[in-house]
Amino acid sequence: MKHMRTETGSRNLVGPRVRILRQARGLSQEKLMAQLQLMGMDAERGVIKRIENGTRAVSDLELRVLARYFHVSYEYLIDGTE
Repeated sequence: MKHMRTETGSRNLVGPRVRILRQARGLSQEKLMAQLQLMGMDAERGVIKRIENGTRAVSDLELRVLARYFHVSYEYLIDGTE
């Protein structure tokens, strides 16, 4: 079974908004990952880079942690709407 991709070939919809939110807070990718790990997101080094670049899919549990950390809705992360 092939992995699902967006029209642009990305493996997730949230990457561009994660980058915008991270940069707005002045966080490096490494600092963001450290904060998300404190909230229970289990991920290895470089995962934020791969999410932002669209080369890694995002699970529903990771989506929940991202939404809680940035205080945004799932809809915003997925579609860019509130």
